[in-house]
Amino acid sequence: MNKSEKIISNAREGNFLADLPALLEIAGRKGGARGPVWEAAAAAVQILFWTGEFGQAADLAEALIERDGPLGGELCDQSTPFRQALLAAQLHAQKPAAPRLAACAEHVPAGRVMRRDFEWASGELARQGAERLLPCHSDWGGPVLPRDGVIGAELLDRDFRDLDQRQGRLVWEALCETNDFTRAHQLLAETGAEPEQYAICLWMAGWYATRGETEHGERMLLAAHSRWWPYAKWDAIPDAPVLQPTLRLVATDRVRHHYLTRAIGPEARAAE
Repeated sequence: MNKSEKIISNAREGNFLADLPALLEIAGRKGGARGPVWEAAAAAVQILFWTGEFGQAADLAEALIERDGPLGGELCDQSTPFRQALLAAQLHAQKPAAPRLAACAEHVPAGRVMRRDFEWASGELARQGAERLLPCHSDWGGPVLPRDGVIGAELLDRDFRDLDQRQGRLVWEALCETNDFTRAHQLLAETGAEPEQYAICLWMAGWYATRGETEHGERMLLAAHSRWWPYAKWDAIPDAPVLQPTLRLVATDRVRHHYLTRAIGPEARAAE
């Protein structure tokens, strides 16, 4: 575990704001090993999302790629959260993403993950819009979809209280896949059972946001906190709740304080 990863782990103990300056300092280094630099930058970008500094997050991502992209190191096989930083700056800081995505791609050797991803996103932006290209977007407010072929659909008409844990998870996944929020809300209201899956908590939160039910949306985002797990050592804090415009409607000060000050992921598990 390098220095950046140690700081990121400490941040996940609930010290995000306290550790942000150290991460920014490492992210700005021009010499030495580059792995800790891009990892620190990635974590710093995520924390900056939560503090509302979308312009700074995008500037950090752009500067890092301009400096280190031509070196062809590990950075060039990443896209998250740097693509998100450029997209979010368009939505939340009025900084157009397409030209920055294209320019950043030019700094990365041909054939590498980041270049392919940024070129694709630059092209898709006009067709899909930045919101759909950000993580955890759902068709909030959209129609219910057919059950045909949906795994777990056969369980939807059974009493949830008679199901085992695996079957219960399948029910939530089927409700999400069919976008059947009415039944999902009814299930939550009748049983008090919250989804075990992070993404489904966010799906529910977005639906509550579209209905103006802030307290219910808060509840789902708070539930999502304990269900999130990093997929890499640099992955400091989940960012969809403050990237997606719909979810931002229920990412209240209470939610932000909870995410920025509570242990999360493996650090929360270790503290139990």
